[in-house]
Amino acid sequence: LFTLPLFIVYHAGLWWLNTFAGLSWANAIDIAIADGLGMLGMAGPLLSFILVVIVFLSLHAASGKPWHWPPITTWFWMVMESLVWALPVFLILKLTERFIDYIPLSSVLGNADDLSWRANLILSCGAGVYEEFFFRMLIMGAMVLFIGKILGIRSGWKYIIAVVLQALLFAASHHLPGGPEEISGLDGLRASMPVILFRILAGGYFAFLYIERGLGIAAGSHAGHALMVVMLDVFAPLE
Repeated sequence: LFTLPLFIVYHAGLWWLNTFAGLSWANAIDIAIADGLGMLGMAGPLLSFILVVIVFLSLHAASGKPWHWPPITTWFWMVMESLVWALPVFLILKLTERFIDYIPLSSVLGNADDLSWRANLILSCGAGVYEEFFFRMLIMGAMVLFIGKILGIRSGWKYIIAVVLQALLFAASHHLPGGPEEISGLDGLRASMPVILFRILAGGYFAFLYIERGLGIAAGSHAGHALMVVMLDVFAPLE
């Protein structure tokens, strides 16, 4: 329920961008999920969102917990907590820029080609919910089960290994061939190292939030961080 407004803003925003701005942008994970379902013969609008809803409802039904609508104060304090947890990501960002200074990270994270700040805000909401759903809930959850049940590693190491592996995948997913941040050769890899390192650290951080505080706070913090970066770029543009 807490992530539902982010999904609504994102998908309503995509419709607005396509209808009135002539832009057909979407979050890469949203596209990847829809493409994967398309390969299975499924087609139609909002495929990714429908899958998310099915997974959420199935997990809740399997948990055996009661169905109830939380009080509005719960929503308010979750928003406040998400914003608080979003702030350390800025520290990671600035430390990475300070100690590995190849390119300014904010120039990559705050701008998506020629998109306006409104489009960036919409995509930020999508990044928060879809990337946390895919990398933390699905990928990391599957890794924990595989490492624990198949490999027989049942201590805290299964979580550490899963966190590290999904963080590497999270960072690598932003630099796939054909994408806007494709890496070309060793020079491109060297120039992209600050961004890659930041995303590995951020992936580990959001995984910690997911394990300790759940998907809602992790998604809210991820979206909150992305929104802050975009708004800082609007009000204090980089030279």
